[in-house]
Amino acid sequence: MEFLDKCLALMKEKGADEGEVSLTHFQKEEMELKAGEISLLRSRDEYYLTLKAIVDKRKASIQINKIDDDSIVEAVTELMRNAENSQADEANEVSDQVQEREFSDFKDNYDPELMYKRLDSFREKVGADYPDLVLEGALLEYQNKYNYYRNTKGVKLSSNYDKYLFYTTFFGRRGEATSSMHGTAIFLENLEGELYELASLPSIMRETVEHLDARVIDEKKFRGDILITPDSLDSFLYSILSHLGNSMLIAGTSYFRGKLNEKVLDEKLTLRTEPVSEYLPVKNYYGGDGIINRNDYIFEKGVLKNYLLDLYGSKKTGLERGPSTGSNLVVEAGDKSLPEMIGSIERGIILGRFSGGHPATNGDFSGVAKNSFYIEDGEIKYPIKETMISGNLFELFQNIVGISRARVNFGFNLFPYIHAREIVVSSR
Repeated sequence: MEFLDKCLALMKEKGADEGEVSLTHFQKEEMELKAGEISLLRSRDEYYLTLKAIVDKRKASIQINKIDDDSIVEAVTELMRNAENSQADEANEVSDQVQEREFSDFKDNYDPELMYKRLDSFREKVGADYPDLVLEGALLEYQNKYNYYRNTKGVKLSSNYDKYLFYTTFFGRRGEATSSMHGTAIFLENLEGELYELASLPSIMRETVEHLDARVIDEKKFRGDILITPDSLDSFLYSILSHLGNSMLIAGTSYFRGKLNEKVLDEKLTLRTEPVSEYLPVKNYYGGDGIINRNDYIFEKGVLKNYLLDLYGSKKTGLERGPSTGSNLVVEAGDKSLPEMIGSIERGIILGRFSGGHPATNGDFSGVAKNSFYIEDGEIKYPIKETMISGNLFELFQNIVGISRARVNFGFNLFPYIHAREIVVSSR
């Protein structure tokens, strides 16, 4: 792409020893459901240009959303000034791994009439089945995404794929009573199925209405089990994966430092990164460092198989660059049914959503259990409110009791239910 080559030439002209530039271009067609009405189709073009320069091993980067000549000259001028004022680091360099590759998964599935039909059907179905559910909003968007990457070592990468995004939020309301906000975001290859049947929508819409009758758990504090839903699993997994990335491994604070190929979590857990998954419409063919991503294990039966470092992290730590930096997570299915998992819990909660800060370096965490349910003697007793949970992230995933056969596909992650022990539940 000549435009990117011109950016690199300008960076070199201004004094860059090495440089890289990447451009993301979205072509979007949107329909929105708000206040019970579907808006007309809107078209949008979005550009995100990222420039990185290295001067005497000093690196800086800048991102802009304009691609006119004046904006680029201004950005490069600021970029070079920032690079000259940054700290030198021998690990700063650009990739020379692959010279030129093009990737495409473009299916040309754009269908505006079907978009309207699906969104209208969603509106009618929700209104009929859940009169106490208030749709805060819903967005159905077709995305055609182009990515381009160039650097001064001759690496030229590009990709193109299309997908749909469906995003919706809602809450329950009956008289003066309201329940917590809930929602989901789902990426799709096509619109063959109804929107209200996607991912976990049927269950979380029903549960949101049920939370109009939420109550405080009778026992103020107890240690029990937790059934982590697919909707709440990402907050835990991303916290674990933060220990596998640049920041903590470089700082030496990672729980997993020096534990490659060791069993560090429960053997029931197998987690993969699948940036080019056959199951997921979102694709991440290459990283921002200009290196091709690959599908691979992160944990295989509890054994740590890969760190998630980029090129800089790899150079800085002396460890291998990861298969990705943690995109498109797929947890292998287990052998339990959901009723079987619930039936095995003597006392605990089903966690619908977790609201809390980032865990401490040692894995300790605490936060609010939202959209959650109390379980006792193998039965769901009632929806709960004003409930805190705390525990240790690593101990939790070393005490997995079971993983469900059923998984929920969000289009960028594929997650089951996970039943684990050793969680402290506290009612306010």
